[in-house]
Amino acid sequence: MIDIDYNALLSSYQRKVTELINQNIVYEAKLNAQNNVIEELTKRISQLESSRSKKKTETPSDSF
Repeated sequence: MIDIDYNALLSSYQRKVTELINQNIVYEAKLNAQNNVIEELTKRISQLESSRSKKKTETPSDSF
């Protein structure tokens, strides 16, 4: 190979590395957003479960 071939090869690798880094950044951002959604939903589930338990303990039993 001559120097021009190496330069073209290096340029292609650099371009591909940049594309992959950018793609990785996008995926990390999406993953962080999904993790935030999961955390919010988990908190909401916990709140609903605790309010549901409170309602069950507050209702009087109908045993005669």
